[in-house]
Amino acid sequence: MRRLVSRAGLLVLALMIATSAFARPKSETITLSQDATISGTKLPAGAYVMKYDITGSNAQVKFLQGGKEVATANGQVKTLSKKPGSTQVILDTNGNARSISEIDFGGKDTAISFNPADMASGK
Repeated sequence: MRRLVSRAGLLVLALMIATSAFARPKSETITLSQDATISGTKLPAGAYVMKYDITGSNAQVKFLQGGKEVATANGQVKTLSKKPGSTQVILDTNGNARSISEIDFGGKDTAISFNPADMASGK
């Protein structure tokens, strides 16, 4: 009996690991009301699909427009103290230059922040 329970437990664990290995990237639609840069790539104002994979506190983010990848960036996942009502793109402005410094997800206490120093160097 114990052997059967152990095997069933191992099977469930293996299925959970296999399922997480094939997890699809999450996606959000964002709209930039102004031109902005991320990882050294200029994103003109407009709508984008943002796909992201989270591993621990790191996020790999891809920006797509018209089904084509137009920019990628690495970010840090952070927990917000309050859930925003809608998805928000936070811009860091330096003179006339604007870079995406953070994206807060609507209805979630999660955000992805981007290091402005990395943005300028294209990391």
